[in-house]
Amino acid sequence: MPLDTTTIAVGAALLLAAFVKGTTGFGFPLIATPMVALLLDIRTAITILIIPNILMDVAQIFRGSFPAAILRRFKWLLILTVLGVFLGTKVLVMLPIWALNLSLGIMVLAFVISNFFHFEPEIPPRLERVSLPVIGLTVGFLNGMTNAAGPVLASYLYSLKLPKTEFVRSISTIFMITKISQLAAVSTWNLFTFETLRLSAAVTVFVLLGFYFGLKTQERVNQKTFNRGLLVILFAIGVMLVARGLR
Repeated sequence: MPLDTTTIAVGAALLLAAFVKGTTGFGFPLIATPMVALLLDIRTAITILIIPNILMDVAQIFRGSFPAAILRRFKWLLILTVLGVFLGTKVLVMLPIWALNLSLGIMVLAFVISNFFHFEPEIPPRLERVSLPVIGLTVGFLNGMTNAAGPVLASYLYSLKLPKTEFVRSISTIFMITKISQLAAVSTWNLFTFETLRLSAAVTVFVLLGFYFGLKTQERVNQKTFNRGLLVILFAIGVMLVARGLR
């Protein structure tokens, strides 16, 4: 991979994405995937980011005790997520690159717009059990196809009004299962090769540095300012991906 302006920008984006993951529990694929997709094709971008994401999720989950209660509460969401991942990965393999770029760009812009208008749904406890399979299938499908299911899952968990610590551990647990399923799915369709494994290993070392600093500054980051800057970056990335897809 040549060391040019784009490569440096992608490296900076990976550090930022891992830092965000360390501070909030999600956001790594949402930021990293579209940036890496500007340098590599989107299928390769999604594949090489799976392993570092699994490692970060494991670290966040086991900062506390084994998440048995989370697994029980969200078991139907997790089961349907696995199915959705395989369906979404099948679409990833079948669709042309321009359509995948367009889909990812739309997902990123939808996340930015929903934040701009402060879209904050609230799900009453009586509807939680009914909604779990639907959200699970949706999250899995979007994750398999675009690697950007974070906004949907984060919005859903936020609507359940989980405490901050439980939110971070829940989203990390769900994404760990999702990413392990995704690793199996991309291997099934031969997207995970020796070359992507080599790239993934290089990316992992780089990403863990940003993740470490994210964990260390989790309580000290000015969340409001941080969120605004992040939304500006994501908006620009989303516009570039949509433009690339349409072009």
